[in-house]
Amino acid sequence: MTMEKNLYRFFRSALFRRVALLVLPIVMVLLGSCRDESLTTMHPGPEISFSLSDATVRPITRTGGDREDTDMVVVDSLLGVLPLQTEDGGRELYLHAFLSGSDRAGEGRVLTRAAPVDGMGFYDSFGVLASVYSGAWDESSCFPDYMYNVMVTKSSSWTTSYYWPGGGRNVRFFAYAPYNWEGIVLSGKDVAGTPTITCSLPDDVPDQKDLLVAVSGEMPGNTSSTAPLNFRHVLTAVRFVTGDDMLPGRITKITLKNVYGKAVYPVGGTSWRDFGSVKSFSQTPDKEVSGQPGEEITGGVTTFMMIPQHLPAGASIEIAYTDGLSSTPRTLSTSIAGKIWPMGKTITYRISTTSISVVPEFSVTSSGNFTHEGGAVNYTVRSFATVSGEDGSSQKVEMKWSAEFVEEDGVGGYHAISRPFWFTGFTESGNGGVSQHRATAEAQQGVTENPHNSKLQIAEDINVQTGKTPYNLSNSSGEETVENTANCYLVNAPGIYSLPLVYGNGIKNGNFNTPAYNKPHFRNHLDKQISNPYIYNNSQCNPTDAILLWQDEENLVTEVRLSSDKKRLEFKVDGSTIRQGNAVVAVRGNGKIMWSWHVWVTDYKLGEDIRTMYSKNNKGYAMMPVNIGWCDGETTTYAGRKVLVRFTQAVTGMTKIVPLVQEEHIVKQSGNNPYFQFGRKDPMPGRVVTGPSSVTSKPCHGDYTFKVQKGKVPISTGIMNPHVFYTDPHSNPNANQNWTSETRVDLWGCRTSSNTGIDASVSKTIYDPSPSGFCLPASGAFSATTINGNDQSTDRNINGDRFITLFANNQGGYFYCKPMKASGNWDITGGTLFFPNSLGRHNKSGKIIPTTSYYWTATAQNQNAAPVLCLRNNVVSPPGGKSPGSFWSAVFGRAGGFSVRPVRE
Repeated sequence: MTMEKNLYRFFRSALFRRVALLVLPIVMVLLGSCRDESLTTMHPGPEISFSLSDATVRPITRTGGDREDTDMVVVDSLLGVLPLQTEDGGRELYLHAFLSGSDRAGEGRVLTRAAPVDGMGFYDSFGVLASVYSGAWDESSCFPDYMYNVMVTKSSSWTTSYYWPGGGRNVRFFAYAPYNWEGIVLSGKDVAGTPTITCSLPDDVPDQKDLLVAVSGEMPGNTSSTAPLNFRHVLTAVRFVTGDDMLPGRITKITLKNVYGKAVYPVGGTSWRDFGSVKSFSQTPDKEVSGQPGEEITGGVTTFMMIPQHLPAGASIEIAYTDGLSSTPRTLSTSIAGKIWPMGKTITYRISTTSISVVPEFSVTSSGNFTHEGGAVNYTVRSFATVSGEDGSSQKVEMKWSAEFVEEDGVGGYHAISRPFWFTGFTESGNGGVSQHRATAEAQQGVTENPHNSKLQIAEDINVQTGKTPYNLSNSSGEETVENTANCYLVNAPGIYSLPLVYGNGIKNGNFNTPAYNKPHFRNHLDKQISNPYIYNNSQCNPTDAILLWQDEENLVTEVRLSSDKKRLEFKVDGSTIRQGNAVVAVRGNGKIMWSWHVWVTDYKLGEDIRTMYSKNNKGYAMMPVNIGWCDGETTTYAGRKVLVRFTQAVTGMTKIVPLVQEEHIVKQSGNNPYFQFGRKDPMPGRVVTGPSSVTSKPCHGDYTFKVQKGKVPISTGIMNPHVFYTDPHSNPNANQNWTSETRVDLWGCRTSSNTGIDASVSKTIYDPSPSGFCLPASGAFSATTINGNDQSTDRNINGDRFITLFANNQGGYFYCKPMKASGNWDITGGTLFFPNSLGRHNKSGKIIPTTSYYWTATAQNQNAAPVLCLRNNVVSPPGGKSPGSFWSAVFGRAGGFSVRPVRE
């Protein structure tokens, strides 16, 4: 017959032989509290302030069903079994004394009033004494008179009005809590040496407090920083609960008789002294017990807070008990003389029906949580019990266990449920000992959302909104009249649209914008000078059809065609497929592309959220909040889920509630935007992130596949091939050549090179890729992104909100709009602008650059290169800024494909 069966039979026979057998084990655990965030607040300055470190009153034991509890192993050592006797000398009860826990100071559970409190912080105030002295500490000559019983409060962030005494002197602090508790008397400030606390415990248990003390080390008087205090518990808590097989009944009174209630404690010492006369402490819980183990009889505010002591002769425990079967009242007592109540411990007396004690050891430890991909998690079950008798014998046995899935019942308990569908494997029982098992779960399904796409999908059809079909994108009201043209048009809603066949910004405010196109080197697709903003009014320019070249989202733009009079290009954005994206449409003449336009489908409304970005010369640039063609990334959420498992140890009935968790996982795709080569209007596909360190070109859909070819071609060739990225043909990787054979620097309207003026004026041209009313800025727009306009690699010298620190997590960084005042001193009054880590295309290969983002300006350095804003996860380089060892740092070949952040004209 197994030990388990013998125990079961013993419990059954003992229950019938006796009416009211009680067992009282003593379990000692350290007192403790939860950490309060305000305890670690720092307060630099001349005033004396205190920091209560993370080690302060740190708990080492816990109760309840949280995850940490499931990892706790309770192992108690039996000190002895003591008989409790009735008035006539009969043995009706037993005391089982157990010791558990740690003697390390400063650990345990904080007690508020007499109560061990979970989830609460430190007292609201404490008292402090301080001694200032020269040389070494001397118990005969050092007095606590610099600060004496000064109240320090949580509301003051533990700061006093006292100042550090200055160099050449030392200081020591002595602290206690709670402040001015009526049960204590401090030694006088004229008494030399370590202060003492004389404690006289109140008769009423709820008035007894958890006394805490702390002593600092010797500190120089010119420390001028916070003084760390590590509080420890100096009393002993005593409580009563029911134990195994408790017979139902009522406990009406508990008395601790003839124990010391007064003593003196040297602050910071390891023991108490000068004990006073003995006295008794009683309370009348009048507690009806059901017979279930672990029922609290005294606890919380009814926990006895006692002087730590070697219990004197005559010390005893007396319990008034009436059993529920015979209704016979009994007064039972036992001697505890000679026993020890250690400082900083909790004594728990457990009442049971047998003189045999069974101490369970039961824990469940998991290897971690499931990921959103499912898989396996290992867990270990440790299940034993130590069986001890009155004769001192003891045996450790393996205990069977079982497990079931449960959920909270809303009233503090749990009820069983079926195995969740996503749980694919689990072991539901074991024979005891130490055993390892595996739980398996299936992958979670993700939900993909994009609020920007959602906004577009619920937008009302533009033709229904305005009554205009098609809606003319060059007119603010969609009317037929041409007001302002551009190479880029924004679409914010589904509908049928049109745009006039005009070279770029050739029409402004309804008039010919002659300066934008009348330069001799500004050529059309026939490599001829442009004479009229309307394409069809130029020599040999006869539109025959309109086409979609490419788009980076399928079915984004459809039904591209010429109007019946061949003066407008028309297209449709369908409400069933609308979402963020970019498309390129073109007009052709006899099969040759004559001009193309960028259609940017976005929920961003042109002109909204404009911020003024200042150069280092304090010139303001009214800047758009996003790059041209910007599309925010989607977010896929794999919801977390959790199930509770109740593990139950056989015979003892001890349970552990273990949460098995599948963690939430959120995948936020980075946004993207198309790239532009310097001086060119045509967008090139952006990038998408395919892994933690890998990117690829964003897919394109359409009849004109994106291509990369060797460059230095005429502007006319670029116009006819807006889908081709022309590379720098120079064989030397350190030398730059242009994508075009055109040598002039003003293709984007800035005639001044970066060498002569960073805030030069810009006159928008027909090659500018910006929407109507906006253009590329001069290089000065980004000159104040660092403290001096040169390369910087530390947060304090970059004009941003922790730019380097947050760059990777933010997938970009925020720049302040106004210049820095000094290193580490930012002017935040102008707000911020976000610059995404959008990368770029290499001028030599046309491939995505995986580590660095570049932003063009309208300014060129020469015919082959131009300054850029360069962003990396470890450096910011303003356009043309200098770096150690080189004359120019942020200058790149004009064949590079980079992002554009436009400003108002």
